[in-house]
Amino acid sequence: MKNELIKLLKKKSTYIILIITLAFMIFSNFMYQRNTKQMYSGNYSDEDLQYYEEAMPSSSKDPETNDMYISMKSNLDMMKLIQKYGYNSWQAYVIQTYLGNDSDLYVMNEHDYAINPTVSEKEYLVAKENYENFVQKLDVGDWKHFAMAELERVEQDIKTTSDEQKLAELQTQKQVLHWRLDKDISYAESFLNNCLRRYENHCNIVYEYEHSNNHEYSEKQEYYNSLEALNTCKYYIENNAKNIDNNDNRSILLDLFDNYELFILIFVIMIAGSIVSDEFSKGTIKLLLVRPYSRIKILLAKFMVCIMVLILFITFIAISQYLIGGCIQGFDSTSVPAVIYNHNTNQIETMSIIRYIVITGVAKAPVYILLMTLAFACSTLFTNTAVSIVIPLLGYMGSSLINQLALAFNIKALLYFVTPNWDFTQYLFGSLPEFETLTIPFSIIVCLVYFAIMVVTMFTVFKKRNIKNI
Repeated sequence: MKNELIKLLKKKSTYIILIITLAFMIFSNFMYQRNTKQMYSGNYSDEDLQYYEEAMPSSSKDPETNDMYISMKSNLDMMKLIQKYGYNSWQAYVIQTYLGNDSDLYVMNEHDYAINPTVSEKEYLVAKENYENFVQKLDVGDWKHFAMAELERVEQDIKTTSDEQKLAELQTQKQVLHWRLDKDISYAESFLNNCLRRYENHCNIVYEYEHSNNHEYSEKQEYYNSLEALNTCKYYIENNAKNIDNNDNRSILLDLFDNYELFILIFVIMIAGSIVSDEFSKGTIKLLLVRPYSRIKILLAKFMVCIMVLILFITFIAISQYLIGGCIQGFDSTSVPAVIYNHNTNQIETMSIIRYIVITGVAKAPVYILLMTLAFACSTLFTNTAVSIVIPLLGYMGSSLINQLALAFNIKALLYFVTPNWDFTQYLFGSLPEFETLTIPFSIIVCLVYFAIMVVTMFTVFKKRNIKNI
């Protein structure tokens, strides 16, 4: 095994993959940092402002376009006001919420530009005063004024509402507004503000599911996902997690295998697909077999090296992401633990990021080991490196297609194939699997059967292979 590791360290391809992985990691972290700063933007932009300026009728005096002129003038005034504070400011959200159709701004434009105005002078003065007070609150940054006004409206609606579903929605809105005020979460786009919105949305989904019958399996999956989302959002809000964000170093570490899975597979398939075939192509297999070790021991040593390389490469990626992500995006976010909703206990659990990566890695291991074994078996059977690398990669790319076919056409026979079963992250923390009939014992048996077929075949062939003519 030591000699095999030394051989791998002497290969240029090993270092090329490592360098490409690090380069991608650095690039992606820079892009995530940049996008995180830009990701929170309102519904409008300078392009929308320019569109209304160009599309608005040139005059308000034309009877055919008078109504259009007033409507577009109101939208243009609203967007100019948003531009004044910034498209991603909390003011932008409030302006969009309060200055829609029939708002004070529309009433003012109706009075000023309508050919036959229906707004009285008294209504105009009231609207103008309200609008000036509205802008004054925006200018002084008093977002809590609007939150308290919204809370007062919600509490009033709760008193007058008899519909149970509407009442549940209002109670959720009330809770969100209390959190907003207590935790000092403004309307500006941020991680916690997004948590508030997601919490409200998923609460409504959970209520609708729990108060209806005859659910499809896909609806049950959505319900489970909503339960997980609203409870994790609740944890972040109640703990005022302001030092984390989407796509920060912590987020990338938690999604380590999704972000870098392709690199893991390419590296381990490249190693496993060449570790035996290279011996045949270079003719060194004869020198290897004259040593005082059985063929089974030699092949087993090579296979164990592949598993060791897999573990070492995942460790390398995790450590590199922590250091590179920390240098580029900061280390603060990694102080927040991984937050998990356990469907078995219906409770939030927290654990260290390292422990979460290990658990997820173990659940993902069957995918990597089975594809690695396939590459190793092809390398042993065909003694062709290119074929041994291409076949597992095609298998990986085709796995999603197989799963989609099984889902779309309900092909039960495909559930006995390895690809719907090999990803055990679908079972973690009581989650529902992708396919309704799948269970953990069934998936374990399927994976073991495919693994055993490949291992027995490659050991049998290697033990009986004639190498005299090589």
